[in-house]
Amino acid sequence: MKQIFYFVTFFAFYCSTYSVLAQTYYVSTTGNDTNNGTTEATAWRTIQKAANSATAGSTVYIKAGTYNEKIVMGINGTSGNYITFTHFGTDVVTIDGTGVSGTILLKIRNKSYLRIVGLHFTNCIGNDSQGILVDGTSHHIELRNNYISNIHFSSNPNATATASTNSQPLIVYGTSNTPITNLIIDGNEVFNSRTGYSEGLAVNGNVDGFEITNNLVHDLTNIGIDVIGHEGTCPTPSLDQARNGVVRYNRVWRCSSPYAEAAGIYTDGARDIVIENNDISHGQYGISIGCENQGKTSSNIIARNNLIYRNGTACVDFGGYDYPSTGKVINSQFYNNTCFLNDTTNSSTGELAITYTENCSLRNNLIVATNQGTLGYKAFNSIGLTLDYNVYYSTLGSSNVGWGWDDDWIGGFANYQTQTGKDAHSVFVNPLLTNTTPQSPDLHLLCNSPCINAGDPNLIAAATELDMDNQTRTYNNLTDVGADEVQATTPIIMGNNNICSDNLTQTYSTAAVSGATYTWAVTNGNITAGQGSNTITVQWNNTSAGTVSLSVEP
Repeated sequence: MKQIFYFVTFFAFYCSTYSVLAQTYYVSTTGNDTNNGTTEATAWRTIQKAANSATAGSTVYIKAGTYNEKIVMGINGTSGNYITFTHFGTDVVTIDGTGVSGTILLKIRNKSYLRIVGLHFTNCIGNDSQGILVDGTSHHIELRNNYISNIHFSSNPNATATASTNSQPLIVYGTSNTPITNLIIDGNEVFNSRTGYSEGLAVNGNVDGFEITNNLVHDLTNIGIDVIGHEGTCPTPSLDQARNGVVRYNRVWRCSSPYAEAAGIYTDGARDIVIENNDISHGQYGISIGCENQGKTSSNIIARNNLIYRNGTACVDFGGYDYPSTGKVINSQFYNNTCFLNDTTNSSTGELAITYTENCSLRNNLIVATNQGTLGYKAFNSIGLTLDYNVYYSTLGSSNVGWGWDDDWIGGFANYQTQTGKDAHSVFVNPLLTNTTPQSPDLHLLCNSPCINAGDPNLIAAATELDMDNQTRTYNNLTDVGADEVQATTPIIMGNNNICSDNLTQTYSTAAVSGATYTWAVTNGNITAGQGSNTITVQWNNTSAGTVSLSVEP
């Protein structure tokens, strides 16, 4: 038989793939702007040269030193090809405005796909000075891990601020009918600035979609972080609101004004904002949810899972403060926050300062008041105001605290509940916190805290919502009151696990936790003593292997 062999000829096709390598540029204090900037040896001298020349997808590495410049960004990246300005290696780069004309250290106007990372902007002094300005139709801008300091409205540290004297360390203005979008402000430190009537970090006007996260904002002479609308920043009133943003994981402290009651975090006329997991202390108001402009609204603001403590005036300021001369706050919520010993100036505002609201709620909050005895203050006849499932406490006791309510004082927690019809499911009880030392509090709940599982059963946590420790916001479908959600841990069981004799009695135990409930289960044996405690006695049967299991509920 003849074998037939089939020969198959394989044709190899070679595809040439062309890729554009990301360009790298360098800036150095020993460089020269007539260089090409593409190597360390041929670095440019100024950051402005890079801001005019860098190409899409490139990285500009700035070498150590102080650059006395005020920079105007003149270039754009493209989708998927950001231009990044950052420091070289571990170098410290300072952009210092001392002696340079102009009022803005870095201007980003009508630009896109830019990242500014790890630079220090400092010393821009004079009325309307700004550290970083983003405005116009800019989009896809990332400001990460920068330092912004010494942005002052006056060179005179004793100058009196007025409504026309301002400075802004980091400001974003949505000034066009085309919104600023895809804005990230993350990991920056804004500090040591005299801002007049302005703020440390703000988004204002037609800004739609932003993240303000992981920033340190401190030692300012007015508001720390502000999200603003209805100030005429955008020419079309219906677009003139910062919206669809998150303010998350920021630490804000020592932001106080000598002429007003500043907030650590403020929403003024904004909409659709989530303020969560922030740590705010030693200012005046912790969080303010308001609307200053007459006839306007701030809406769909959610403040949750924040730690707010030791502020001078109140934990939260909620509503239109002089309605109808001001605007109003509607459809907004303040829940699962921990308010601890605010109103340190004894202003009689207490922890919760509520003005004019419509369809707003304050639920599941842990409120520990100072010994002045004021839990809160409410003015104006709000519509649809809900207060419930909160836990209140003061060392004065329930009969010695009260509320300022519609120009009256209601003394005693029970009297307050009866006369107002509010907080029907709320309680006045020691929340049992880990450390209540005012100077160094630890606001975690102890495992026997009455706040555990005491939240509103109808309040469903958002899918992305986490507690103060970035843990799941609910446990066993129940929610704790305050910013901390106590999580059960797997207990360690101690005892002999190698029993060779029948009918032998053994002891098993786990760590004792005050107030905990212990439920033991045994197979092929009997619990003869200790069920419900942290130690049990088991008599083993003369059958096969047995097991010991334990559930501990705080």
